[in-house]
Amino acid sequence: MVRIDEETNIEITRGDILPLSVKAKDKDGNEYTFKIGDVVRFKITEKENVENVIIYKDFIVEAETLSVDINLNGEETKFGHLINEPSEYWYEIELNPDTNPQTIIGYTLDGGAKLFILLPEGGGEEIDNGNVGG
Repeated sequence: MVRIDEETNIEITRGDILPLSVKAKDKDGNEYTFKIGDVVRFKITEKENVENVIIYKDFIVEAETLSVDINLNGEETKFGHLINEPSEYWYEIELNPDTNPQTIIGYTLDGGAKLFILLPEGGGEEIDNGNVGG
């Protein structure tokens, strides 16, 4: 399950895929056109400890576009141990972080950090589905 609220906080079941489409604004407030070679970085950090990066993934723009698809696979959202309750992390999305950094989604004064909330997944040993129902 994936849910993104109006504040762009993300709730996701640990081990699920994250499909996310990102748009940006230019300095004048107009829709930004991503250019070939632009890099969009999705980064998750420990809550209140941005120096501890849990995962980051770069997406390189291959054609001019108004939005960039950010996709994390199930293994990439399976960090940490099995959990019994939601675990909160912080995340941000940057454009060209190594050459001309511009935060697209991130910490704001009025809204604080953007949350990446891992929800518990089912866990344990494999079961024999042939015995379901008695």
